[in-house]
This record gives sequence, structure tokens and C-alpha cells, in this order.
Amino acid sequence: MTDYARDEFDKVPESSARQGTHRERLIPARSSGLGLKITVGALALLIGLGAYFILPRLGIAGGGGESAAAPSDIASSAGPSQDEAESPAPTATSEATGEAGDDESADAEATSSTDRADDLDRTQTVNVLNGTGAPGLASVAAGRLASAGWSSALPGNWAGTPLDASVVFYNGEAQRAAAEAVAEDLGITNLIDSPDVSQDISVVLGPEFQ
Repeated sequence: MTDYARDEFDKVPESSARQGTHRERLIPARSSGLGLKITVGALALLIGLGAYFILPRLGIAGGGGESAAAPSDIASSAGPSQDEAESPAPTATSEATGEAGDDESADAEATSSTDRADDLDRTQTVNVLNGTGAPGLASVAAGRLASAGWSSALPGNWAGTPLDASVVFYNGEAQRAAAEAVAEDLGITNLIDSPDVSQDISVVLGPEFQ
């Protein structure tokens, strides 16, 4: 208690924000901004994480990411083009038909060869003449012809000029087919149409004949 009488300055409400006229007004210290910096940093971190994980899922590629596929690439990877799709693929039926045609051609050729062989007169005389110094060579060749169906293959010796290779002589187109058959049976490739040798087919064996 004081000895002074109460005056108007002593009547201050208890709820008043005034702290007295004789005291310095209290001013809160300014914030250093640390909280604001923490808030901004957290927001930047969240934005960065969102861009890293969410944007690739949405198909938005960054500058360093892979470029989006071009429409032409998508079309080429989707499947064959329209022209390829419309072009018909070779069917098993056509392939089978081609194989059957080849088989039929081979059979026809074999049949034709067989028919020509059947038409030959294998009873006609075929002279088999040894044009080398090897004894018995004409008999060997005549035996081969006999095995092939030639019933009149007659062995003998060649009295003409020595030949470098075996030759089958025939007389005219009438003997041509038979001469070709004789040459085929003996493995001879040289055929000569000459009426000067004989009226019959004549085989002259050369040094290469075995």
C-alpha cells in the first residue's frame, strides 16, 4: 500500500491490454523466416517426387526420356500392311497340285521311254567289233547287249582305221532309235549315220571302253 491517494491512472481494467503508460510497449521479435523456408522446401520436394513418379505413368516424357513412338512405327509393329494382308498365301492344295504335276510329268516321260523301248526290234543284228588290241572285249560287249534283250549281238574284230573312241554306226533314220538304245546299253555317246560300214547296226569299241 502507498500513502498516495488513488487517482485516474490507478483505474485500469484487469482485462485491458494496456501495460501501463510508463512502460515501453512490447513488440514481438520478428521471425527469422526459418518456418517459411522449411515449408517451401517441403513443397518443392513433393512436386519433384510427383513429377518423377506420376508423369511417366501419364505418358509425358521429359527431355531426357525416350521419345514417343511415331504413328508409322506403331502401324508397322501392329501387323502386316493391307497389301500383305490381302495377298493370298500359297495354299497346300496348290503346292500339292504342283508336286502332283511334276510326278505326272516324270511318269509320262518314263512311260514314253518304255513305249519307245518296247517298239524296238531287239532281234535285229548288231555287230560288235573290237577296235582295240584287248582280246575278248567284243564278247564282253555282246554279252551286255544280250542281257539287255538284244538276241543277235555278234562279236567280231574291226578291220578299219583305229578309232580314238567307241562309236555306234547306223544306216538311216529307220535304225536311229535302235542305235540310240544300243549306245545307251553300252554307255557310248558317239553315234554316226553312215551306210559305208554295214547295213546293220555296228558297234566299234574304242580304247576307253570297259
